[in-house]
Amino acid sequence: MKSVRIHGQNDIRIEDVPRQDPGPDEVQIRVKYCGICGSDLHAYLEGWGLPTQPHPLTGRTLPITLGHEFSGEITAIGSDVTDLAVGDAVAVEPLIACGSCDNCRAGNYNFCDRAQAADGAGNFLGFSQDGGMAEYANVKARFAHTMPSGLPFQLGALAEPTAVVYEALKKSHLRAGQTVAVMGAGPIGLLTAILARIAGATRIYISDVSDVRLAKARELGFDHVINPLQEDVVAAIRTEEPHGVDIGFEAAGVQATLDTALKVTKRTGIVQIVALFGKPVSINLTDDVIMQGIDIIGTLCYNNSFPAVLRIIDSHRDQFAPLVTKVIGLDDALEKGILALSSDKTQVKIMVSPEA
Repeated sequence: MKSVRIHGQNDIRIEDVPRQDPGPDEVQIRVKYCGICGSDLHAYLEGWGLPTQPHPLTGRTLPITLGHEFSGEITAIGSDVTDLAVGDAVAVEPLIACGSCDNCRAGNYNFCDRAQAADGAGNFLGFSQDGGMAEYANVKARFAHTMPSGLPFQLGALAEPTAVVYEALKKSHLRAGQTVAVMGAGPIGLLTAILARIAGATRIYISDVSDVRLAKARELGFDHVINPLQEDVVAAIRTEEPHGVDIGFEAAGVQATLDTALKVTKRTGIVQIVALFGKPVSINLTDDVIMQGIDIIGTLCYNNSFPAVLRIIDSHRDQFAPLVTKVIGLDDALEKGILALSSDKTQVKIMVSPEA
């Protein structure tokens, strides 16, 4: 079968690999769509998250089939699988977890103790186990979630990044009637704004240095958009919200946006970290956090979220559909997919489809 394989930094190849039968607790999926994530770009450009030594749970090292945002149709089931069937449409939760450590037993399998790799390899399909940028993929049955009837596979493939944001909103305790500011209008920032709107936020401010991305935010129905290269974000938000917003969502992952999130959030408010930071950042804990009564909350991936996320997407298809901006085939995954994300700001979510 055709597969997009990463062999290391700056080394992605389209290869033909054998299709393996699913294990006893696995299902085999004919992949319909696989979204490209910014982390795929970092893996290619920087070697980020890749297993340079055997992963403690999977035993895998490079090369690995990329892709962790995917949906498809079950074509085979393992001997121990009883709650899924051939023909089921599923969205894949791509976490790797042992299921038996303290965190897994507590339901926090996104913090699985045994999935921590000494070389920093990710506990994800597409990083430390073969993922979804291929014609077929084998996944643990417990992580294959049945999609609502009639939900398009493209939207099913949005479940993974949406789950990242859903987890952040859960931890922020966002309530209907609150105001929020979102730093960053990339895919995660836009999904944050969409879920905040669905959850009942009354006013949503979005900040980004890209006018193209802000135009996409306006297209999605968000009017309060600000470019910090052209306008003082703090002054603009504080003019309308003198006390600040209830929650500042940091979805860009850089020092400047973290600083802004702290400055636009009200005293006793919450700054919710959604993005991963590529570099260390500094915070004036006394002046900007302690004296303001602000809680900074972090999140990593998600747990026990996919069924709810799929229902949300199904109930608001028109809000999520515009996020898919391009569909390409496996052969184009690098040039027209991964590399395009680094240069073409008109793209939100590029989907790779073996059928394209």
